[in-house]
Amino acid sequence: MIYSLTGKVTRIDDNVIVVDVGGVGYEVVCSLNSIDELTAAAGEKTVYTYLQVREDGVSLYGFAGLSEKKMFLNLISVSGIGPKMAIGVLSGMSAKMLASAVVNKDVSMLTKIKGLGKKTAERIVLELKEKVESNVKSSSSDPMDGFMQDEPVNLTRELADAIAVLVELGIKKEEATRLVKSKALPSDKTEDIIKKCL
Repeated sequence: MIYSLTGKVTRIDDNVIVVDVGGVGYEVVCSLNSIDELTAAAGEKTVYTYLQVREDGVSLYGFAGLSEKKMFLNLISVSGIGPKMAIGVLSGMSAKMLASAVVNKDVSMLTKIKGLGKKTAERIVLELKEKVESNVKSSSSDPMDGFMQDEPVNLTRELADAIAVLVELGIKKEEATRLVKSKALPSDKTEDIIKKCL
């Protein structure tokens, strides 16, 4: 099993990157959030990986952080969700936001992700709620702690939801975060924040 790759990202094509490790280019399928993080600055990066071996071929999936890989593994344990759909879900929102939606049984938030229908969203909530809650750290009662490494702190639910929608609309995560923080007022609802940012 390939646990991780450390090298330079030399090519990006939609949700596929090429990581050059000692002159060997590895094709890695990543979420848009991971690609943004891995290409934010030049230099060598470590990509955590999951190797899928099937009769028709081998695919390598990559993640900028272990929290996203953990959520990916949770997602592919859900009946009817394969690695490609899991990457699509994680392109629509960060691991922490997904964990929050699952714990809060927020099906409507999940269905904002492109290509994710209501029945699949309900299945994700049903099958992952206990798994996500089991990530609670022994010193904390917050079930999202296990998914916090890659996410900026001090975001309210409305701010986080607004960022997720803006990312889905094609705005880069860093830009979406900057826009939301600069435009939102404490009393704003998610819809208000999105309108201000657009």
